Amino acid sequence: MALVTCPECGQQVSTGAVSCPHCGMVLSSGAVAGGPPSPGIVFAPGAAPPVPEQTLWEGRPSVALVYGKILRLFVRLIVLIIIGYLVRTVALPALAETSADLRSLIDPNANTITWVIVALLVIAMVPPVVALFSAIAQLKNTYYKVTNQRILVERGILSRSLEEIDMRSVDDTEFCQSFLERIFGIGEVWIVSTDKVAPKTVLHGIRDPRSTRELIRATAYQASQRQLFTRST
Repeated sequence: MALVTCPECGQQVSTGAVSCPHCGMVLSSGAVAGGPPSPGIVFAPGAAPPVPEQTLWEGRPSVALVYGKILRLFVRLIVLIIIGYLVRTVALPALAETSADLRSLIDPNANTITWVIVALLVIAMVPPVVALFSAIAQLKNTYYKVTNQRILVERGILSRSLEEIDMRSVDDTEFCQSFLERIFGIGEVWIVSTDKVAPKTVLHGIRDPRSTRELIRATAYQASQRQLFTRST
């Protein structure tokens, strides 16, 4: 008898075999009925044929995720400006009044002290500004893709990483939104799967997270019906 390749596990199987001895997949409807061996693999009644991969949804995290950081940065700037102003106009004159030595030190160097205060304020603003631009760069370099077979998460600024979750391994999904996220119409989609590498995956900053979650849930349910997948990559 001739040998063919099992579409499920890729092992060599005889054309007369009822099922694959390696993975147990039903191969030939003719063998089940007791007829002559079929010349190739014929899917048994009720067995799903291979399903080509199709993209159902793709996108990136919304920039609205950094709106909170921008607000905090603006508040921090206002507070620092107020502190610098109070130090220059209230604290230093009051300090100069306490001693003649301090007055002789502060008054001639008033401009230098002002620039020192400005420099300190600028230095205090550097970390949150860097964090803001880093967060924006991470959002711009994160890509989500949902197909009828898998969920792909690609991220990285200098180096890139690709996280893949097979739809057949998805156990549960949920979405959540904070108060600010509800205002901006975004949210997080949580995916719990049996995947050993990524058992819990979060899609951040998703527009209309409820619809995306329902799409993943419905697709995972269909994929769990032992469908065979054919992938281009």
